[in-house]
Amino acid sequence: MAFPPQTRFFAALAAALAGRFDPEHPAFQLAEAAARGDDPAAVLDAQRALAALPDADRDAVMAETHRRLREDISAIWDLLPGAPGPDGPVN
Repeated sequence: MAFPPQTRFFAALAAALAGRFDPEHPAFQLAEAAARGDDPAAVLDAQRALAALPDADRDAVMAETHRRLREDISAIWDLLPGAPGPDGPVN
């Protein structure tokens, strides 16, 4: 199943935050809410929470988020026109 890029980004961000902070950390909870993709306000709140992190934490979280996205071939594959999916070409 193809997921929108924004949903993938916030899911990867939530996973990166989970590796660095407690699950009760507001940035983690907001990133999870944004990853669900059903609340535009959650996206803005997650962006603000990320911006509010100390520089070193934000840099580490973004590096881990980037790694997760970079290594997720399905994130690229799902967006390729004509790429085969389980039921034939996706696009």
